[in-house]
Parts: sequence; C-alpha cells; structure tokens
Amino acid sequence: MTEPDPNASDSELRARLGSLKSAIKRAEENEKPGASPAGEDKALAGAMSSGFRAATDLAGGIIAGALIGYLGDRWLGTSPFLLIAFLVIGTIAGFRSVYRLGSRPTSVSKSDPKRD
Repeated sequence: MTEPDPNASDSELRARLGSLKSAIKRAEENEKPGASPAGEDKALAGAMSSGFRAATDLAGGIIAGALIGYLGDRWLGTSPFLLIAFLVIGTIAGFRSVYRLGSRPTSVSKSDPKRD
C-alpha cells in the first residue's frame, strides 16, 4: 500500500474515505450470511477427524485385546492362548468399529431435492 500524501487536501482525503466506505459496503453485501469463509477447510477437518477416529478405534481395540489376553495369561498361566484369542477378538472389534463409522450416513442438506 502506498502512504497517503501528507500534503493532500481535505477534499481528496474525504473522497478516498468515501471510496473506501463504499468498497467495504459492497464486500459486506456480497458476503453470504451464515456461510463459513473456510468451507473447504471445514470439510477437510471433518474428514481428518473421521480418519483419526477410525485409526484410534482400530488401535484401541487391538491394544485392549492384547492387554486383556496378556493379563489373563499371567493370571491363569496359559501362556499364549488367551493372548492370541483376545488379540483376535480385539482386532475384530476394532474393524467392526471402523466399519460402523464408515457406514454411517453423511449429513445432507434439507433442501436437497434428491433426498425427497
């Protein structure tokens, strides 16, 4: 931006101020009410959130199954059997959780004519 001329007359400054006000007013009128300025960023954030949730559900199921199996083996003295069984159960639970997360319907606008 250029610096204003310190020797500019009062009428020139008022004209610049008026043009700035009109530009701001046009920009405000063009802005849609309720619209997010970062629409694509919001969609990306939602997709990343779903991805991280799927990853933690899967990892959590596997880790919880392995931990339960390991502790059960230590308590009962049945070395690898409960660990393997609960590791498989935890993996199945993790994949089931990811499947349920992926098969959930997405939100659709109420004004979508295809949904009626």
